[in-house]
Amino acid sequence: MDIIHVQHPLSSIYTAEAEPCVLALGFFDGVHLGHQELINLAKRIAKQQNLKLAVMTFFPHPKQIIGNDQTPQTYITPLEQKAKLMQDLGVDTLIVVNFDSAFAHLSPSDFIEDYLCGFKCKHAVAGFDFRYGHKGEGNMETLKIEGKRFFEVTEMKKFEIDHEKVSSTKLRNLIAEGRFADIPSYLGSYFESQGTIESEDNQHVIVTLSEAFLTPPPGVYLIEIHTEGNVHEGIAHQIMDGSFQGSWHLHFNDSLPLKGKKIHIKWKSESIKKSKQMKDRRAKSIAKVQAFLKIWSGTGQQWELTAALFVSFIGFTKGVRKA
Repeated sequence: MDIIHVQHPLSSIYTAEAEPCVLALGFFDGVHLGHQELINLAKRIAKQQNLKLAVMTFFPHPKQIIGNDQTPQTYITPLEQKAKLMQDLGVDTLIVVNFDSAFAHLSPSDFIEDYLCGFKCKHAVAGFDFRYGHKGEGNMETLKIEGKRFFEVTEMKKFEIDHEKVSSTKLRNLIAEGRFADIPSYLGSYFESQGTIESEDNQHVIVTLSEAFLTPPPGVYLIEIHTEGNVHEGIAHQIMDGSFQGSWHLHFNDSLPLKGKKIHIKWKSESIKKSKQMKDRRAKSIAKVQAFLKIWSGTGQQWELTAALFVSFIGFTKGVRKA
């Protein structure tokens, strides 16, 4: 997959090399099941019309440029991970537009002529709520009307699961609440984040999560990491200590040589702290955490879980007894 990073005004260097394509439009944070459906729709059209499949996305998030909050955005899938997912979906070309103030002031008509026509779009595909141009004045209706001179337009209707819209906002809320057992229903996989190992002691490691990813709320979670082709299941919890403030503590049954390495963490269960509110469909994940703790506590290691982890686990068991 080719990745093209462009900045406004668009240089003719890029447009001169562009090939006729079906162009999927959107920010695509998370590349969730709705995004995947849209890209697969564009892929089917590209195959039917014998065209390249291209995706146009934007970075950073428009809210960081046009909103009042100038705090750097965090993402479900930062750009590097988003690009990997796009490649897995069979995208031929990923166009990443630098969303700055100059681009934000581009009129809807100029966006169509400069960017869509510039990249030789023959068929545009976007969701029903896609907006573009200065102050988001362009929408799917204007895209159909103004774009008909240059290309076809397909609008994807609202994508729902159990009568609920699948959206990046929905996923952000689930992550913020630590409801990781629910995420695969909307994302198609577990939420992942990246971290760097700061220290390790037998089966216990301390990791600092990448600030580019959304951060789970403090709690105790069942996790999974992949290293050297092997899958290792463990638990993660966070405490606020003096030397590693805001770091996460990971515990595994095996001693893993991870110090200094970057790892991808899959967050698989809801926090034990919230177990009283668990529905039956989440109970299996929590049972796995409980089983893991029992196995781990019998390994004979000299070190122990932190007091915060014990408090969380005790709270969980009390909730089970009351239920």
